[in-house]
Amino acid sequence: MLLRNKIIVGVLFFVTLPLLGKQFPLCLYGVNNPADLQQIKDAGFSCIQTYQTDPAKLEPLAQKAQEVGLKVVFSPNKVLGTPYEQKAQKWPILAWYLVDEPDVKRWSREQVQEKHRAAKQAFPHHMTTLVIGRGNTRIPYYDIPDAMMVDWYPVPHLELTSFGEHVLYTKEGLAKTDMQDHPLWGVVQIFDWKNFKQHRPDNDRIGRFPTEEEIRFMSYDGILNGATGLFYFTFNHQGDILPNSAPQYWQRVQSVVRELARFKKIFEEGILVPNPVKVSKRLVMQTWQYQEALYSVLLNPTDSAKRLPKGLDAFEVLNGPEKGKYIAPYHVLLLKK
Repeated sequence: MLLRNKIIVGVLFFVTLPLLGKQFPLCLYGVNNPADLQQIKDAGFSCIQTYQTDPAKLEPLAQKAQEVGLKVVFSPNKVLGTPYEQKAQKWPILAWYLVDEPDVKRWSREQVQEKHRAAKQAFPHHMTTLVIGRGNTRIPYYDIPDAMMVDWYPVPHLELTSFGEHVLYTKEGLAKTDMQDHPLWGVVQIFDWKNFKQHRPDNDRIGRFPTEEEIRFMSYDGILNGATGLFYFTFNHQGDILPNSAPQYWQRVQSVVRELARFKKIFEEGILVPNPVKVSKRLVMQTWQYQEALYSVLLNPTDSAKRLPKGLDAFEVLNGPEKGKYIAPYHVLLLKK
């Protein structure tokens, strides 16, 4: 079993992080302008990430985030060892972003551990995180950060269900460490691959923006495979922010995130219970008890319609007016009893 290195500057370092594993963040990548934060908050998000590293730009972003009630995910690289290090103690940090896809960049465990140690020495009461490019990464970084992230962007090249599979691979990696109860955040695709460099000649300039149904399916598929929070990549689109450059795509994102925001307390405080109906092997269902009600998420992870389980007549459908006899391909039903 991998054991997490907790030795920092020669001292055995124990930190109890507040609400570790109890938060269900809904975060948006690529946010740079404080003026955009209220719009992001109104869309249902609870935190933002930026690739900016200049602390003079991070400070106003953090201040505005605090004002509107958002958490932030920042890189600590240019904050450490500067006057901003003390100011950052009061920033609304969800986690410090150690490195982007170290498996793709072929970073060693030692390189990543050093980034983690430096951040924890300066900010012992803040979490750290990093994102891996595939859940079954060859180099096991799982036991290093306080929260693990995985990004996997299948549309349109790969099976839609491969996102949930890579969340599950990451969960299985965490299970081999002493970090299995720590947060696992999945990064959902909200971009068009045509706008990014592609390395395979047969896939050059192929892409499209995911549909609302695909964004919704990936989100809930990630949750049912172990994600305890979701990030969405990215707010940037063709040199502008998504609401300006492609408002029709931004509407898709808002629709899903606002729906998830309404379920957020259930994911954070609900208790997983056995499903109240029998589900076929071709469907996936998970049920939480929250307060006096049962809430279920039912997925069809196949490319054909499937008959609904018997016994759903007693459930209210929360994400649509209709409940027929079948659930459509790659469709999600939110149910309450």
